[in-house]
Amino acid sequence: MDRTKGKFAAYLAHTLVVVGLGMVFYHMASTQYMIFGSYEHQDVHLGFALILIFLRSAVNARSSFSRLIGLILVALSLLCTGYVKLFINHLEEVIGFPELMDMVIGVILIVLVLEATRRAWGLVLPIIALIFVLYFLYGHYIPGPLHHREFKLTYVISYLDIGLSGIFGTFLSISANFVFLFVVFGSLLQVTKLNDLFFEMGKAAGRVLAGGPAQTAVVSSGMVGMVTGAAVANVAITGAYTIPLMKRVGYKPEQAGAIEATASTGGQIMPPIMGASAFLMASFLGVPYADVMLAAIIPALLYYLSVGLGVQLIALKHGISAPKEKVDWRLILQRLPVFLGPVALLIILLLLRYSPMYAAFWAILLVLGIGLVRKETRFSLRELVRATAHGAVGGSQIGLALACVGLMAQTLITTGLGTKIVGTVEALSGGHLWLALIFTMLMAIILGCGCPTTAAYSLVAIVVVPVLVRSGVQDISAHFFAFYFAIISALTPPVALAALAGAGIAGGNYFKTGVEAFKLAFSGFIIPFLIVYNPVLILRPISPLYGAISLVVIPLGLFCLTVLIYNYFFDHLAFREKVLLAIAAVGFFGYSLSKSFLLVAIGVLTFVCAYMMQRKRAKLKKQVHIVKPAVP
Repeated sequence: MDRTKGKFAAYLAHTLVVVGLGMVFYHMASTQYMIFGSYEHQDVHLGFALILIFLRSAVNARSSFSRLIGLILVALSLLCTGYVKLFINHLEEVIGFPELMDMVIGVILIVLVLEATRRAWGLVLPIIALIFVLYFLYGHYIPGPLHHREFKLTYVISYLDIGLSGIFGTFLSISANFVFLFVVFGSLLQVTKLNDLFFEMGKAAGRVLAGGPAQTAVVSSGMVGMVTGAAVANVAITGAYTIPLMKRVGYKPEQAGAIEATASTGGQIMPPIMGASAFLMASFLGVPYADVMLAAIIPALLYYLSVGLGVQLIALKHGISAPKEKVDWRLILQRLPVFLGPVALLIILLLLRYSPMYAAFWAILLVLGIGLVRKETRFSLRELVRATAHGAVGGSQIGLALACVGLMAQTLITTGLGTKIVGTVEALSGGHLWLALIFTMLMAIILGCGCPTTAAYSLVAIVVVPVLVRSGVQDISAHFFAFYFAIISALTPPVALAALAGAGIAGGNYFKTGVEAFKLAFSGFIIPFLIVYNPVLILRPISPLYGAISLVVIPLGLFCLTVLIYNYFFDHLAFREKVLLAIAAVGFFGYSLSKSFLLVAIGVLTFVCAYMMQRKRAKLKKQVHIVKPAVP
């Protein structure tokens, strides 16, 4: 009996791989030929996504009953998406007035999307989506400002999915046409043994900077993040190597987990891939993805500069002297073309304004070509198949999250709830931009505590970003503001999913790891505000002089802030040095907001004074240590 169950589970696992390969081949082909129309393409994408997630659940099921439920859900997914495909012309004709069979399929499809999202992401996102659906149905019973007119059940179901809106629409289209193949691209890059390259490059950084393996974590996690765009997955990939190494040289488990989590989270803001939310931003703004990618460069570099500095200060403050690890330069030279070639091609095609899916298609082919031709990066057919199927599952998870967002977005639009929330935020902020920014920040962080970044960013972009735009903020600055905080929520207690993953690998206290990650990533809470008030950070300077000075003083301000957070420069800070550095930080950030040269002068003067005091004290302390007689 057990042997039969094992064989059946193996059969399902093979089926999962075959379906995943079919999904990838379909999307690859659709970049070259228009196989179906827009709604049919979304329906096929959704069908694959639902089937893959439910098949994976059946494969991993612990009981025959759970496996049977998974297979029933697979069959229902095939039935519902097949119905939409076969009767799509009919469904377009009866929008708002579906027939009985349409209604049955529509209800089942909504339940399938919510259940698949639960299996992919947990309870929070589907519960929020269900609340929106219930509001659409019963909001006319709610008195006060949240009241809306009554909608019939047929109308609600039609507009939520079966009428080719809600689930079908902008968000699922972004998953099908922009995001999916980039997820596959990242998965295939990893099968070419690029992790070894990233670790060796991290070692090279660790030989130059204090902290050794901690700097390895920052560099390698940043590079892995460039192609995965997922914080928790990034922690799992690189943390298994870097966290034990950090603990071995003297970092506390909480520090090691926090460093890995913070570095991995930054991968979602590091071009060229940046994760699914960046593609959503390009769609919301109506601009090519290349514009978003270029605008993200300076903020991402500032983030990693601050994280690297924080790691350096931790090592110096606690006297962590890591051994210099030997760097395999030959491996770097062998593997670097496999990374640089496809990424360079991707960037060039995007800058030439080719579609993201077209660029991903050719980048994937180049990865496969280089990986097969070069002996040192060659992979087996089994490894290739597994990586492709893994990428398909990852892309399916994102697709389902966006389908859930589609349900919520349609509710916001049809019921007028979105307009009501915008009006409420405007009233609460009283016309003050800084208050509107704080409300936006809090909403993004709260939503990001339990939802994937794509869902958190999407909801904030729909509901609150219009308030920022009405307040005079540039569209792209407002979206970057929401985008950053949806990402940083992975490090924000009490949930802090990336910190949770880091703490799990490090064996440290979860809450303490979250606090350490919050400190290390604090610059990530400052950069979004600077983006709003100083668009030079997203390559939109007001004037060349102001832009040039800003690019000097902003890093100095972040430097002062990080030194204050860790209470260490060359030595522990005296009170007057803290005051001087605080004034310097205010001066540098103040210039970025006000364009006052006086603030720059104050910042430079106080920074130099603090530097000189610290330098002098550090030298005196070193001299005393040298001449101090040995204790008999």
